[in-house]
Amino acid sequence: MKIAITGATGFIGRHVRNALAKTEHDVVLLVRDAQKVGRIFAREEIVLADIGKVRNDWFELARKPDALLHMAWGGLPNYMDNYHLDVELTMQTRFLKAIINSGLTKLVVTGTCYEYGLSSGALSENQETNPNTPYGVAKDKLRRELFNFQSVKNFDLTWARIFYPYGDGQSEKSLYTQLKFAILQNQDFLMGSGQQVLDFIQVEKVVKALIFFVTTNDCLGIVNVGSGKPQCVCDFVKDQIRNFHSEIVPRLGSIPDRDYEPVSFWSNNSRLDSIVNLTN
Repeated sequence: MKIAITGATGFIGRHVRNALAKTEHDVVLLVRDAQKVGRIFAREEIVLADIGKVRNDWFELARKPDALLHMAWGGLPNYMDNYHLDVELTMQTRFLKAIINSGLTKLVVTGTCYEYGLSSGALSENQETNPNTPYGVAKDKLRRELFNFQSVKNFDLTWARIFYPYGDGQSEKSLYTQLKFAILQNQDFLMGSGQQVLDFIQVEKVVKALIFFVTTNDCLGIVNVGSGKPQCVCDFVKDQIRNFHSEIVPRLGSIPDRDYEPVSFWSNNSRLDSIVNLTN
């Protein structure tokens, strides 16, 4: 199978590449800067391309892939920047419609739990979205636009709504990366109240789900991708400290909590579990 990828140099994208390198799939990396790719695996091909450019031959440029795994999104991790609505949404919509119009028949897009806004509890795919950040609003609008587009174009669409992935290579501003740095420096960890209950999922499990979505013959629609296990931030931090055999102390209440996140929410994994087994 030939799989085109955008966002290949990002956090999740790098892990996706590593996993696909162990398969027999051919991979086409659509990237703006080849220098950021690093090592090229045997079955990979780099295509220099800027999805912000207007063109009508995207499918051909991407080497006519069997599927596109679209993970690219700029402006992160600043979720409150109107850039997501003013620039990114228009660019993403134009690119994805163009590559579908030029021949793509299977598309998997990474969404975000921020589409739910301040909703609480176990969140399922059929629950109404109510985003409260520019990033969440932009992703939500893109999702709606793509599903509406299916009424005029015949293509398979899977929207992978990801919760809180963590792992090596994550943004320097992420909780996990900052915590790991504090552990390596043997410094006490400054954090918020730690009382928020969220859904943390290892990036390797996210990758396993994404690769299944892009290689299956099924059209899956919206699928929440989380651990399905609510965990307060304080417990997550303490678990990571133990995993690294560290004795640093989390300093609760040292920084403010994010006011744009709910106090307690996590993925209802019923649908995900019926599609793919992430436990192995």
